[in-house]
Amino acid sequence: MQGRKTIKILATVTILVIICVAITYVKSDNKVVLATTKEFNSKNLQENEHMHIEIDSTGDKVPVPNGYVGSKATGENEIDTGYVIYEGEEEVNDGNIEEAQKTRNQYVWIPVPDASEMYGTDANGKKWGKLYDFTTNTGTNIDSITGAKPLGWSEINGKIKVSNRKEPSIPIGSAIATDIDSKIKKQNLKLETTHEFLIQQEEEFNNMITSIEKYGGFYIGRYETGDSSKEKPAIIKGNTDIGSQTWYTMYKKCKELDKRNNNIETGMIWGCQWDRILIWLIESGNKYKEEITNSTSWGNYKNATFKYFSNDGTLTIKDAENSKIIPTGSSEYTKANNIYDLAGNVYEWTMEEARGFGRAYRGGDMASNGNDSSSSRNEYFYPTVAIDYIGSRTMLYIK
Repeated sequence: MQGRKTIKILATVTILVIICVAITYVKSDNKVVLATTKEFNSKNLQENEHMHIEIDSTGDKVPVPNGYVGSKATGENEIDTGYVIYEGEEEVNDGNIEEAQKTRNQYVWIPVPDASEMYGTDANGKKWGKLYDFTTNTGTNIDSITGAKPLGWSEINGKIKVSNRKEPSIPIGSAIATDIDSKIKKQNLKLETTHEFLIQQEEEFNNMITSIEKYGGFYIGRYETGDSSKEKPAIIKGNTDIGSQTWYTMYKKCKELDKRNNNIETGMIWGCQWDRILIWLIESGNKYKEEITNSTSWGNYKNATFKYFSNDGTLTIKDAENSKIIPTGSSEYTKANNIYDLAGNVYEWTMEEARGFGRAYRGGDMASNGNDSSSSRNEYFYPTVAIDYIGSRTMLYIK
């Protein structure tokens, strides 16, 4: 009888261990790595007229939009460390990677195992983005691993309720300034009213969520959106034309970045996408939650010291207390899972409406300290303001 009890106990322990291993594993540096979309991809992905399937270096499936190719270069072709795609059909490998990085738009795949963590539906059936704050504290409604906690929303019986931070939404102005989206005709958006603009953003948000649920993730610009003063923007290495544009200008440029490709939609990054990227950086083992709330160790901030390459190829040291915008992708110090400058360099406009009068811009800039971190939100400027240290980042999803 005692032997049978022992066998039962061992069997139970074995099952629990298997379950735990299936959910998480630990890298040698003790960063916890959670499950990604690998199971989703292997079971549900099927090629269609908009995308084809490529295989990453570990044998997992990645949905790649037609008109783009997955990188075959070392360090750029694994989901958990940042799977990179390049615009065009020519293969990218170790032999031509340097030229490709400087001439072809690039995006990184962001896996989303559970889209319901990015959005909720209210009592009227409208979808809202789920935004998160990040902390190193513990407590109710704070994820113990990522430090993420709901920001401006709650959910009861499967229905979401949002407060003063919303997406999709539009600023309606304030008593201080009438910088509102109702001045829509002046923005050359081919819209007549605020209501039309709101409907357009709701459609864009819903389509983005539908794509994530279908394919298990979305793509994000590998670099801050560059050539922002030119007619056609670019997401390439070595760009310094990444600021000095209004929210409206960057909204249009991100939306039209690759409008010739009917297999995709591009646009300005949503706040819930930004937060999902930060959570994924922790889940994948690239960052600790402490590095999300203070990003000095991987961002171009005033108090950071690191090496980068200037556009003439000179290896340069950025000293602490020296504020300088660096070219996109010019330092491995500012890279996280193949995404560059998510922390620091320039702030980045997002689709998130902030407190009823503005748009949130994220990530800190070269003149702030690292505690104005990759997770920080700022909303001191109105959408019509153009400042040299505020740019944006483009997202891409498959139709």
